[in-house]
Amino acid sequence: MIKVILKYWWTIPALMVVLMVLDCVFLVADLPTLESVVEWLLLLTGIAILASWIILALNKQWKKFLFSFLLSILVGAVIAILVAVIGFRGLFAPSSDDFGREHSIPEGMEYSIPFEEYSDPAIDIDRNGSLQIWNGIQGGIYKYDFYYGPLPAGEIYLRCYEVTENIRLSADRIRESSKVTIDTTSSFSKVVDQHEFTIYEGDWGDYYAARIEVWHKNAKTGRETKLMEKVYRVEGWMR
Repeated sequence: MIKVILKYWWTIPALMVVLMVLDCVFLVADLPTLESVVEWLLLLTGIAILASWIILALNKQWKKFLFSFLLSILVGAVIAILVAVIGFRGLFAPSSDDFGREHSIPEGMEYSIPFEEYSDPAIDIDRNGSLQIWNGIQGGIYKYDFYYGPLPAGEIYLRCYEVTENIRLSADRIRESSKVTIDTTSSFSKVVDQHEFTIYEGDWGDYYAARIEVWHKNAKTGRETKLMEKVYRVEGWMR
């Protein structure tokens, strides 16, 4: 391992540069899940680069050590400034997403409210199919549980629509983020457990009604079938 690091020492700071650039890209593109993955990889890369500095120093590879150290500090400082500028602009930029305010919940409409993430509610499971939505770490970020009877192998995913105008919400994003691959099931069971998805339309606190549909795509035939739907009060994630 030491010989590999001494020979390919430059790959670790290079990987750090790539990950930092990706972190900025995912931050700007509002992809929190990918951003979180990259940040974990950055943490592991940081540990690796510290280990490489120690190995280079112990083997008196001073030029390589100095180059790696200065490059890491320089790139880290530049990326940190960019992230700070992006965050500063986002913090003070006026919200222009009026989707929730423009689509108020009709009086008398029946809807469900997502469970709180760390609560322990009494859940009534419908044997014909049961969808449970949970609030995530921020408004607009949700998790879902889904119970259903026998299903062929394939994918479970969500489609969401604003109720009053039937507007598709975060179309491709929700389909991809909510997608779960399942094996064949032979009985009623929990086929999705706390899987995360994000609704982007609207801002925190501007609640509106969304019809959340659960779909299944058969792995063999490619046929897509709607399994059930349920109306929830939702809000959008503030970018």
